Amino acid sequence: NRAMFALILTMAMAINAPIPEGLADFIRDKKLTRYDYALADLNRDSRPEALVYAIASTDGRGQPDFCGSGGCWLYVLALRPNGYRRISAISITRPPIRVLSSASHGWHDLSVLVAGGGILPGYRARLRFNGQTYPINPSMAPAQPIKGLDHGRTVIAAEKLRPSQ
Repeated sequence: NRAMFALILTMAMAINAPIPEGLADFIRDKKLTRYDYALADLNRDSRPEALVYAIASTDGRGQPDFCGSGGCWLYVLALRPNGYRRISAISITRPPIRVLSSASHGWHDLSVLVAGGGILPGYRARLRFNGQTYPINPSMAPAQPIKGLDHGRTVIAAEKLRPSQ
């Protein structure tokens, strides 16, 4: 079937696509050994930003040194021709990480799972851009629990292991 072949080809191209230089710089600077990332145009400028779900680095000797009982760090980066600029560092996040259709100050809202670390039951939190950054902690205001459906698309579905480049 042609549609299935096109989907498989698109997925293979995405897996084998080279990591943008600014993202590769961030991965190297943080010494990441276990992470996942997604590219998404969050601010509608036709250039993708990077969302990096950081799990472990060489400093942690294979242990999840970017994580605690509530989850791991999520970084939002603006990619530039000469590197990257960190937009946000968001603690205690868990996948799925979603880019929502709603926006704040011209940037798409994000949603993350908040669970663990004594938070029972878990819930989805909406993270709104405030003009400079996203909230640092999705379990506290200004982040908000999402009631109902969070319309958007999943960009980081589950913890994956990506080798450092």
